[in-house]
Amino acid sequence: MEKTIGRAKTMHGIGKGAVILRVILAVLLFSVFRKIDSALRLGNILVGWSWSAVPVFVTMALIRLILTGTVVLAVLPPLLGFKRPRNWLPEYLKIDRKVVLLGGLSFLVFCILAAAISLSLGIFRGNLSAVFARPDLRPDPDIVGWSYFLLALTPGIWEELAFRGLIQSNLRARFPTMLSILLSAAFFALFHFTSMLTQPPSQAIGGVIMAFFFGIAWGVMTVKSKSVVPAIISHYLVDSMGQIFLGVDSSSPALATGFFLLLTLTFPIVNIVLVRVMYRKKA
Repeated sequence: MEKTIGRAKTMHGIGKGAVILRVILAVLLFSVFRKIDSALRLGNILVGWSWSAVPVFVTMALIRLILTGTVVLAVLPPLLGFKRPRNWLPEYLKIDRKVVLLGGLSFLVFCILAAAISLSLGIFRGNLSAVFARPDLRPDPDIVGWSYFLLALTPGIWEELAFRGLIQSNLRARFPTMLSILLSAAFFALFHFTSMLTQPPSQAIGGVIMAFFFGIAWGVMTVKSKSVVPAIISHYLVDSMGQIFLGVDSSSPALATGFFLLLTLTFPIVNIVLVRVMYRKKA
């Protein structure tokens, strides 16, 4: 079995059905650790203790980083047949100028598409305060502001290592490459169903759809670059700086929905083209 990010170092003799069951269990465990702070309403507890916005957001970001990092580094690997982190983690985090550039360009694609689509629909806002304002609690809704840069660390790092790293590699050991990318994206979308614990169903379902298509883009990036780093960079920037472009004028639900669908569908297409151009085989 080739020793790259394309193939997981899984145990021999495990069939496809067993691999899928292991992945489902991994997704469930990851979901529990990822959402445990929301389920326990730890943020509300801190607010009840009269904590101000900045300490609340910083504490929540640290709790999520620690809990989610624990499950990715200590719980999921043995379940999916991987050894200690030092045996697989460095391989996933291969870094060079090209992979960093790919991650940055992927985010640039997101920005250009989001701005172009929202401008064409006449609902562009481009509000810089969405990510640079000082965090504030419960002005309806909460102002997350620059704390997005902290909160986005957990999905950017740990969700990518879990889904594009451990899970996608595990699937590639038993399934064709494109099918493994699609399955990983589907499990990534399934994981986002847990957002219904903290979001209205309509908003949560939108996140599920976006997770699937964005997961395809990040999966292709990971396979072609043989590193999770481009997906980490792109995911982190989309979840943080990307909020500038996602806050469109929603006074017309039809236009807002059209913006969301067009962005969701075009992002993976343009990213796949970008990856093919950057990693095309030289004659």
